Parts: sequence; C-alpha cells; structure tokens
Amino acid sequence: MYRTVEEISLKAWPAFEAINHHGWVMRFADGYTKRANSVTVLNEIGLDIEEKITYCESQYRARKQNPIFRLLSFTNPEVLDKKLAARGYEIIEPSLVMGMRLSERSLNILPAINQETLDDWLLADHNLKASREQPSTIHRMILAAIKSETLFASYKQNNEIVACGIGILESGYLGIFDLVTTPTQRRRGYATAIIQGLLQWGINKGACFSYIQVVQANIPARNLYEKLGYEPIYEYWYRVGFN
Repeated sequence: MYRTVEEISLKAWPAFEAINHHGWVMRFADGYTKRANSVTVLNEIGLDIEEKITYCESQYRARKQNPIFRLLSFTNPEVLDKKLAARGYEIIEPSLVMGMRLSERSLNILPAINQETLDDWLLADHNLKASREQPSTIHRMILAAIKSETLFASYKQNNEIVACGIGILESGYLGIFDLVTTPTQRRRGYATAIIQGLLQWGINKGACFSYIQVVQANIPARNLYEKLGYEPIYEYWYRVGFN
C-alpha cells in the first residue's frame, strides 16, 4: 500500500517533466515546491548509488536547480541517506504520510463547503496566506495539470472565505492538499470542516482510502488529523544539496 499511495500522491501533484532513472524518479517544475522538484526513490535503493546520485545531480544542475532527494522510509534509505549526508546534503522537513480507510457510510456532519473554480480558489489561497507576493503562475500550472478528479474547496463564515483546501481523487484514493485557514481565525474548526467536506465528497465518489501529508514538527495539524481518524503510515524527508 505504501508504494500505491506514494505513486498516486505524485500524480496528484504533477511536475512538468519527469525522468525515471532505474526507479529514481527525477521531477522538475521550475523550482516550485520541493515535491515537484526532487528525486523520489520508489524502489529499494539498489546498487550503483554513487553513480545514480551523480547522474541526478547533473540533471538538476543542467536546469540550474539545486538537487533535492526525497527519501521514503519504506525503501530502506539508510545507505543513501548516509551518502547524501557525506556529500553535504542537509535534511529538510521530515514529514509523515497519514492515512485512513473510509467506510461506505456517510459522515454524521455535513459541513457546507463550496466548490470554487481554479482561479477563484487560487485567489482565496493567496488572500488567506496574506502573501505580499503575486499568486504564483507555476502553482496555477501545476494545479491545472492535475488529471485526476479534483475539488477546489472553500469554507465561508459570514459570506467570507476563512479556509480552503483541495481534494484529489485517483483510483479510490483521496488526497487532501493545500489546507489553509486565515491566521486570525484558527482553532475554530474551519480546517476540520474543509477536511470533513472533502471526505464526504470523496466517499460520494467511491473513495475507499484517504491520505494527507504533514510536516512532523506541525503538532497541531497532526493532532487534528489523528482526531479525524488518520494514522501515520510512512515517513519521508528531503536531503537538499547546494551548488
């Protein structure tokens, strides 16, 4: 199941280009997000590790990007991790993938989430983050490239969007991404409402399993997901190199 969830999650956040080098999948998306611009080793690490690292490094540097490796706990990555550390790669954002089996029954609570267009959702996401930068064109391109069934969701209070998130459904697996709540109105149940609404949407569409990714240090988010029924299923972390 680990690999299935991982492969589906990669499809849910597509890169613009991917190269599979003996099971080491290099992804490129003009540097936007580590997930879409890193090497994910889907198989057991295997032999010729130094050669594979060097080849991957050459591909990222040819695109003027720092090489990033995304290591999965279920592939026995200890040897690769040590070799990357010896090359000066730094660990960034140890994370968890959490999962939950979904029953065929509807949820007891039906929060009134709203379906947004891609552009309206991006504007809401940008406003909730209170970013001074313009909305990212690359972010829009990644979301527009998703081929799976997708719900761009928002939750409103007093006709104002206070939270948003994305549900992506592929082969019965529902991924929940990009959860954001307005900073001034956190701990009011808005993220819970978004998740429950997306879960209900997924169940109605035939989802049998849901997964969500969270940085291990984000204890409030982990506590929320566990309260909703998610459990840790595997870990991943990044090793980032610098030119």
